[in-house]
Amino acid sequence: MTFKIFNIAIVGAGRVGTLLTKFLSDVLGHRIVAVISRSDDSLNRFTKKFKVDIASKSLSDLPSNVEVIFITTPDSVVKDVADKIASLENLHFKNLTVYHVSGVLTSDVLLSLHSLGAEIGSLHPVYSVSHFDYSVDELKKIKFTLEGSKRIYDITKWLFYNFNENIFHIEKSQKILYHIACVFASNYLVSLLNAVDEVFKKANLNFDHKFLLPLIDVSLKNANELGAVNALTGPIERGDFETVRLHLDELKDKFPEILPLYSSLAIETIRIAFKKKSISANLASQMLNLVSSYIGKK
Repeated sequence: MTFKIFNIAIVGAGRVGTLLTKFLSDVLGHRIVAVISRSDDSLNRFTKKFKVDIASKSLSDLPSNVEVIFITTPDSVVKDVADKIASLENLHFKNLTVYHVSGVLTSDVLLSLHSLGAEIGSLHPVYSVSHFDYSVDELKKIKFTLEGSKRIYDITKWLFYNFNENIFHIEKSQKILYHIACVFASNYLVSLLNAVDEVFKKANLNFDHKFLLPLIDVSLKNANELGAVNALTGPIERGDFETVRLHLDELKDKFPEILPLYSSLAIETIRIAFKKKSISANLASQMLNLVSSYIGKK
């Protein structure tokens, strides 16, 4: 398989669309023939970053020479966008490949296009896209998960020439649980760091989570090297019942807003500690009863 420059259109010029465009154009060398967005600001920002033939707010301006379309809109409008693209008369659907980038939706939301002959896929970038400026070195590390029509896998390997090892196949039935795992690894991790900041602030300490970066780094290192279960340390893993009680009492009195989060994580940590065989079934039961007794308290 030899390298081919594809004509690509991006529908949705937000953070994910911008990230993907930089990967497709700057890393892979493909041609961006069109960008479609409802926002003038997004279009202006996009066209300042990338050379593009057509920048429009209308899907009807998608050019007939487009070979690959990436729908990078919010999940709630992906199907509607796909159906509108399917209604266009100038596109050569049998020579067209269409992806969306949702982590949770399957390629089934693109079936209106597949029925016309297009190949369809769900290609999710496993990355936290919080801004618009990522280096090429960062982009090269991004992994993607893919599911879709029968030929989508070969087409994607061709599209991601020399980077097809970044593509990982999953099944439609795995998408939702897969996306939940991503949310835990990224969104909820950020929520935990925010909780750290708020607890420090409540204690009138002039720290934030950056003070704990050595602790965070070694925890991740241990999890990578030992596995998550074997990396567990702390009062629950040690079976330190009274320390957990002190935590719960302090939060109940001084920071009740964070008590549900602490309690939920404590319950999961008790399960892991028992799985690790650090605590007995009896102690695990006692700890679960203790934590559960604080749930709903004000």
